[in-house]
Amino acid sequence: MNMLPEKLVLLMAVVRKNMANAVLARLLHTGIFHPVDIASIPDVSNYAGRLQNDFESSRWKDIEKRLNFISNETGCSFTSTDIAISYVEAETTLFEIEENLKPLLEKKYQLNRELLDLHSLIEKKPVYLPLTTGSYTFIHAEIGQIKAGMLGIMENMLGNIPSLTIPGEEKNGLIIIGIVILKKDLPIFERIKKEIGWLPVPSDITISEIPIEQHREKIEKLKDEIEENNRKINKVVEKNKEILCSIATSIEIVQKISIARKNTGTTETTMIISGWIPADQHNRVSEIITKTDPVSYCQFIPAEKTGIPIENIPVLFRHNRFLKPFELIVQTYGLSRYKTLDPALFVALSFLLIFGAMFGDIGHGIVFIILGFFLLLRAKGNFKQAGYLVSYTGFSSAVFGVLYGSFFGIEFHPIWLNPVEDISKIFKACIIIGAIILTAGIIINIINHIINRDKASVFFDKAGVFSGLIFWTGAAMTGLYISNAGQGIIKILGLIFAAAILTVFLRVVFEAVKHREGILVGLIEGVLHVFEILMGYLANTVSFIRIAAFAINHFGFFMTIFAISDMLRKTTVSWLSWPVIILGNVFVIILEGLVVMIQSLRLNYYEFFSRFFIPGNTSYQPLSITAFNEKIEEYIT
Repeated sequence: MNMLPEKLVLLMAVVRKNMANAVLARLLHTGIFHPVDIASIPDVSNYAGRLQNDFESSRWKDIEKRLNFISNETGCSFTSTDIAISYVEAETTLFEIEENLKPLLEKKYQLNRELLDLHSLIEKKPVYLPLTTGSYTFIHAEIGQIKAGMLGIMENMLGNIPSLTIPGEEKNGLIIIGIVILKKDLPIFERIKKEIGWLPVPSDITISEIPIEQHREKIEKLKDEIEENNRKINKVVEKNKEILCSIATSIEIVQKISIARKNTGTTETTMIISGWIPADQHNRVSEIITKTDPVSYCQFIPAEKTGIPIENIPVLFRHNRFLKPFELIVQTYGLSRYKTLDPALFVALSFLLIFGAMFGDIGHGIVFIILGFFLLLRAKGNFKQAGYLVSYTGFSSAVFGVLYGSFFGIEFHPIWLNPVEDISKIFKACIIIGAIILTAGIIINIINHIINRDKASVFFDKAGVFSGLIFWTGAAMTGLYISNAGQGIIKILGLIFAAAILTVFLRVVFEAVKHREGILVGLIEGVLHVFEILMGYLANTVSFIRIAAFAINHFGFFMTIFAISDMLRKTTVSWLSWPVIILGNVFVIILEGLVVMIQSLRLNYYEFFSRFFIPGNTSYQPLSITAFNEKIEEYIT
């Protein structure tokens, strides 16, 4: 496995303008071309202009808009395929589909409006009264309400004139009335209205001329019509789905080539294409460009010689299936710089070691493994990688469960130690683990600076050779002093320790004098720098004691849970004994599992990563198109 990022080269290709689209299409089809803004490359931008127009033509934007409309209206999504079609084919196809869908969509809108109106009417709980009010030539129709006891009196008062009375529902002591009379008798009716206390129908009461059951029947009928209409719409879409997906593919091609073109430069007759590709692919790329445009010119510049700041060079790590999930942990912290060691392997080892040591239990490990497999089956993308990560942590937890002798909190004879019974032993082990992880961080940092030929940082960085000597000799002297051994060795280590401190101190003073800051400033900075190194390593090392603390805490939880369970077993509610154990395990898995996960990340980020991690700005993200044929330019112009 390669511990360094993939070597990249900067492609600089000069092609004829009329061939640029075809060249870019073929480059993107390889899936390895990461465009670079021509303006960011030193010297090149001095003689190459920028494109003033957007390549993505308005007619393709119109095609995209119309395709999105069909997608939104039908609820169907159209994913890219291996087949693209030309603009003429796309335009013709969309026109035919739109003509077929237009009456169906209009009917869909109409039916949905009717259904919405009926639902809105029913929600108002209307009063059924079979009377239509309005303007008539010879009759007058009106709806109002009177007190229920006045209905008979009103009918008697209307006895001498032709009329039709239609009583409706009674609400709050008032009965809703519909009445029809001749217009010539309207003055008499107005007088009667005053005498009986006629009131208009309040605005919050809705009158329906049709019974509610008929409305409900109509709703069901509308639903059937809508369903049938939707089937016809879906039939049209399904019949043309393949070609609609091809249109989506052509749109994607246009969009991606447009992005690539925005990064290019131009002269009067040529276009300059620039982008990153893996170094081992330059022959393949050169052949593609030359075959497409025989008079083109290609140059492949090693990343280090481009003049582009190294932090802006994209980073590509090729991880196997085991390491892939640990990219999530690294990416959460930051992006590694080009020409630095891949941290994924080291993170995998340190993270699993720390998590398992804190959360050692066979049963809980099995639960995490099952949860991880569940995520693998159900999730996609990063969540699927998280499933692998959870399964790995479960395996680590189970291994330490065997070492600690714990299965769902039930203790058995440990292979290694019991954290509660061997407190001093586990504290020592955690300090040793911390020292090993810090040592790994220092060594990785030194290697990174050697690779980048930064001699000063190799020796004088805060995690360089001399700082490492301070940490290693200081740790060794402390261990020997506590064990009352190797007094002669302690003296030798002490001399190395003092020499390393003095060297670091003098280096800071020298730099201050060199930059004309003054010797006094240099002395102060030197003391502070040495103090920072000493306290930093001390704090980082002691921080690993939390591994032991959480391991003890894990067992302490179960001592409490089983104590409560034993107390309940001796009472009248002894049946609660097992539920307490089960719920206690659930509590520990959820709460402590989450806390331990966070602490494992913290120890990696702040104690380990901070020693060697050199951040970059850009990840390797090539533009890629799947669909392709030899006449690709027909689809993108």
